[in-house]
Amino acid sequence: MTGCQMSRAMDEQAVATAVDETAELFRGDGADLVLVRADANAGRIELRLDLTDVECLDCVVPPDLLEQMVTAELRRRVSGAFDLVLDDPRRI
Repeated sequence: MTGCQMSRAMDEQAVATAVDETAELFRGDGADLVLVRADANAGRIELRLDLTDVECLDCVVPPDLLEQMVTAELRRRVSGAFDLVLDDPRRI
């Protein structure tokens, strides 16, 4: 990997911090975002939406909006290109 590519690579610790901070947006409804994997080499972030403590599923941000919000927050906080995979159990 060249120096230029390294500078644009995703920082896995920054991803973990960004996911935790972004998850705060949803914890009030009992939902949580769980970082499954951040692979800098593949440029891929995998998250899982945990609804275990949710009492009102309709109160949690709808799946499409949730994905848009999470993507926007991560793009704002994480340098480098990445693909986001968000496992939302409400999607079948």
